Amino acid sequence: MSKGKPYVDIRGYHKGVTGSCIRNTVHFSDGEKFRFLVDYGMYQGEGHHGIEYNDSVSPEKIDAILLTHTHLDHDGALPIFVRKGYGKKIYMSDGSACVIDIGLMDSFNIMKRDAKLKRQPILFSESDIDKTIKQIEAVKYEQTVKIHSNISVTFFNNGHLLGASSILVQIDEPGGIINLLYTGDYKPNNIFFDVKPFPSWVYALPNLTIIAEATYGSTNSWEVKKMWEDDIVEACSRNQLIFNCAFGQGRAQELMYHIRLLQDAGEIPKDYPVLIDGTTTIAYTFRYLDRSNILHLKEEAKNFFPYNIQFVDNKSRPTVLNIRNRAMFISTSGMGSKGPAATYIPHFLSNQNALLYIPGYASEGTLARKIVEADYGDEILFKDGHSVVKAAEVKQTGEYSSHATADQMIDFFQQFVPLSILFNHGEPKNKYALEARTRKELGIKKTGILGMGLVYRVNSYGINKAVEK
Repeated sequence: MSKGKPYVDIRGYHKGVTGSCIRNTVHFSDGEKFRFLVDYGMYQGEGHHGIEYNDSVSPEKIDAILLTHTHLDHDGALPIFVRKGYGKKIYMSDGSACVIDIGLMDSFNIMKRDAKLKRQPILFSESDIDKTIKQIEAVKYEQTVKIHSNISVTFFNNGHLLGASSILVQIDEPGGIINLLYTGDYKPNNIFFDVKPFPSWVYALPNLTIIAEATYGSTNSWEVKKMWEDDIVEACSRNQLIFNCAFGQGRAQELMYHIRLLQDAGEIPKDYPVLIDGTTTIAYTFRYLDRSNILHLKEEAKNFFPYNIQFVDNKSRPTVLNIRNRAMFISTSGMGSKGPAATYIPHFLSNQNALLYIPGYASEGTLARKIVEADYGDEILFKDGHSVVKAAEVKQTGEYSSHATADQMIDFFQQFVPLSILFNHGEPKNKYALEARTRKELGIKKTGILGMGLVYRVNSYGINKAVEK
């Protein structure tokens, strides 16, 4: 590399789809360094227990944090980082800033419970969450902020989630210009708001490297079968008990909205009881309504409550567990292993008149995966030692994924003129698949895979080299 030219060393610490953390070290032409993180989340899913995160980053060596969105696998370790001494700004969209407390407090409460039951350590406190929130710099979409005299940052809306962002980082000094676009977890559309295209000047940016997600790098949009609405309509016509596992933020509210639209269209009865359970689900639901203007909800989407909606809590749950037909539930957790779903599933699984629905991905080892893969009539053993024979109908769909498919990511790349692309956030096979497709279809030769132990050096001409760490 030529002396006196700026460059950025980029390292992704997460090999798969959780524990998101990208470390970026900007080397200026005069020798100065500026280090920033994009996301700092927890590891979740199979093989991860309690609070797990990347602890190899030193707080005193980080000058700023940029957050793409408020899922715990992207923001869940922030209070730990603050507790360990990080005292500088955490930049995020104003939409993310107005909901981030809900997930962090839920994580804290789970950690406290596990500390008692499993003798696991408490890694942060409520005061650490308060400090984290005080360090937030809330930024409006398309508002450019300076995180350094030579580094500008702009947040753009993203269909992945209310408040989610793609983040543009622009490094500009006399020695050269480097533009970095972090897609975050990306989706081109969202039922609650219109996803605006980027301004034309962004599409035309020179010296651009894209850091892109690859969660569904092996899946095309035409391979995803749309079935949930038809199945719900059919189940309601048979007066079935319907139970949906759903993530409390985003997925649960989306299902509510789809039910409301089906009711308005006369596809399902308006008096069909719709029961919502899960502390975080309910908290996010009312926060969405309360902060609808900041979150940019479409006017018609603000009334997303189904008719005959009922909210369930710890006191009313024992009663609703006795329902055997003609009711529809939406409850956390999305993969069934935690939250009220872990109580509902063993009760409803033996009901021949029940439809249990997993409207999303279920990782290996989760309760949702177990009941999907079990055959009708199989005996399923639960963690408390009791078993239930599977008599209910169990279905799964990927149509409500909040991630772009491979063809949608290719369409996204084609709108820009990138010199290079780094693939991030996905199982290795999916990252490699999307990389190969990008090189073949778009002719982009400078590519790389984050999270596999390499640090990529990026300059004004894209990826310059990769160094093993």
